[in-house]
Amino acid sequence: MKNESSTVENYIKTIYSLCDKNGKTTVSAVAERLQNNPASVSNMVRRLHEKGLLENKSKLILSKEGNLLARQLIRKHRLWETFLVRVLNFKWEEVHDIAEQLEHVHSPLLTERLPVFLKYPKFDPHGDPIPDKKGNLPDLNAIPLTEAEVDQLYIFRSVATDKSDFLNYLNKKGLQLGQKWKVTEKEEFDGSVKLLIDENREVYFSETVAQNF
Repeated sequence: MKNESSTVENYIKTIYSLCDKNGKTTVSAVAERLQNNPASVSNMVRRLHEKGLLENKSKLILSKEGNLLARQLIRKHRLWETFLVRVLNFKWEEVHDIAEQLEHVHSPLLTERLPVFLKYPKFDPHGDPIPDKKGNLPDLNAIPLTEAEVDQLYIFRSVATDKSDFLNYLNKKGLQLGQKWKVTEKEEFDGSVKLLIDENREVYFSETVAQNF
């Protein structure tokens, strides 16, 4: 059974991840993501607002404190994913659910020592930027694959989803971060993309797959 603190943290992180460019989302979107009923979500939204974590409860806009909490949770999550891969030899498709549990461990000393032990990584095993302890994010300096230009050379830096089925799909294709990718063809009709990987083999992506980079 989840405790109150973990429940609050999960709501804050969910709201953060769903926020659009204006920094807001909706009760229905949160309910769908958490697979909860809208009435329960509305009650939690009221409590988050009372705690000072929401600036606007009708538009679900995070306050400064709420935004910082979300980034601190993301920081812990991505540090734990990095630890699991680097130290315990987990695969990148295996770490998300475990890190979801570990991010709720409340130990200031552990939170302080973990990045020191890992030598202050800036990106996790999926290429996602790791916020610093103040919540600042390093610049990813990347573009989506769908915006890549034909005949231009790129470095595969990150994925847009860490779902295990997608990561297993990449494993089967022999694709991993750090590879050199060149877009050789882009089909306007169906959005498919053909790539040259490390200058020695071709890979074809449907539009659905390409949208995950």
